[in-house]
Amino acid sequence: MTKLRNPLFLIISIPIFILLLWLIALPDSIIKTTIENSISNNGRLNINPSIKGLRKGLFFTVYAESLELKIGKTTALIITDISGRINPLYLLKKQFAFSIRGKIGTGNIKGFFKLPESGSLKIDKAEFSAIPYLASAGLQGKGLISARLNLTNNIMDAVFEIPDADIHSSTMAIPMPISSFRKIQGALQLQGNTIKITSISLDSDKGYARIKGEVINGTMDLGLELMPSAGKLEPIESILISKYQISPGYYVIPIKGPIL
Repeated sequence: MTKLRNPLFLIISIPIFILLLWLIALPDSIIKTTIENSISNNGRLNINPSIKGLRKGLFFTVYAESLELKIGKTTALIITDISGRINPLYLLKKQFAFSIRGKIGTGNIKGFFKLPESGSLKIDKAEFSAIPYLASAGLQGKGLISARLNLTNNIMDAVFEIPDADIHSSTMAIPMPISSFRKIQGALQLQGNTIKITSISLDSDKGYARIKGEVINGTMDLGLELMPSAGKLEPIESILISKYQISPGYYVIPIKGPIL
């Protein structure tokens, strides 16, 4: 009986010891620093995090007032009302894995990350105005953004849509009113200081547009494809795009230079 009791006691005592270590011996400041370092040291992604108001709860749960993510020195995203759970099994493998829930404005996010290798994040109906990086890129407007972000081998891929966009200003000079585009969807990739835009499509009552290319260190090297609907453009708009015509009804306008 004694022989059985000793292994059983050992099995029970290990998780209790780990839990007590989490609650008593591991300060909130160490958890905060570990999370921030895991994100900022994540290979080629140039993301700098800052956590405010972090505190730990029972059973490896954590809570925080906000998580600010910067790309370089520019604030890209602020997540608030954060709750998450750290998976202790990955700590034994010297990996850092956690689930996360929170808000961007009034929109919801949830995801799971195993840093530095992989992760995913879902954004559901976040306000356009609640994502500062869009404003820093010269876009001002309204609309609800839904997106999926996937991290694989230190490369972040994102797909998004804004089905009810109302954009009223942009630093990109294009010959069609930016406010005419009501539905936007796209796919892009972030690696270090490079944003590769696979495709961003814009639908309007005046036609269809698509943006492709790269933004490297804040400098654009993009192409804007325009496919206007027949008879929808104003005469001055038709004149402005005429020199960019590739074929009937198809125009490609180069967009180069710094974002700001």
